[in-house]
Amino acid sequence: MALELACGQQGQVHIVAVGGRLDADGAVDLELGLQELEAGGARHFVVDAAGLIYVSSAGLKTLAAFAARVAAQRGSVRLAGVPPALQAAFKEGLPRQIPTYADRSGALAAHPATGLAPDLLQAASRLMGAEAGLPAVAERSELGQAAERLLDAKAVPGQPEVPRPPRARTPLPPSREPERDPEPEPDTGLGGKLRRLLGPKQP
Repeated sequence: MALELACGQQGQVHIVAVGGRLDADGAVDLELGLQELEAGGARHFVVDAAGLIYVSSAGLKTLAAFAARVAAQRGSVRLAGVPPALQAAFKEGLPRQIPTYADRSGALAAHPATGLAPDLLQAASRLMGAEAGLPAVAERSELGQAAERLLDAKAVPGQPEVPRPPRARTPLPPSREPERDPEPEPDTGLGGKLRRLLGPKQP
C-alpha cells in the first residue's frame, strides 16, 4: 500500500494527513509534498498520522528534517494521531522537540496560527499601538494576541428598532361655517310658477 497524502488548512496552519506506508518511497512523496507547501509560504503544520500502518527510518528522517527546516524559518510542526502500534517508533526516531497530540483536534486547539492572516494581525496591532513588525508565533505580544481576538470576534448585530404602531389618522376639525338650511326642492306646480313670476311676498 502506497503512501496517501491529503492536505487542508485552518487559518495559517496547514494540515497534512498521511496514510498507508511511510517507507522509503513514501518518504520521497512526503518530502515533495511538504516542499511544495513550504514553497507556497506555509510555515505552520499539523501532521496527522492517524492513517499510517507502517513507518520506516527513512520516513522518520524525512519528518525530522522537515521539522528542523520549519523551526529555522520560525514556524511550527505538530504531530497528531500516531497509532498505538507506531508510537514507540515515532518516539525513538523523532526529536522530542516535536509536540505530539492524541488527535488532530488536540493539535489545532489553541494553536496561535489557526486564527487570522498575518497582514490582518499586523494591521490590527498597528491600530492598537503595537510595533509594525510581526513577531514569531511563539513570541507574540499580549497586544498582538488581543488584536487577533478583536478581529476574530464575531460581530454582534445591533439592537432592532422597537416597532411602532401605525399612527391613527387625526379626524379633520368640523367646519366652523354656520350650518345652512337645506334648500327647498323647487315647486313645479301652478303656485310655484306664480310665485316665481310675482316675486317673494313683501313684509
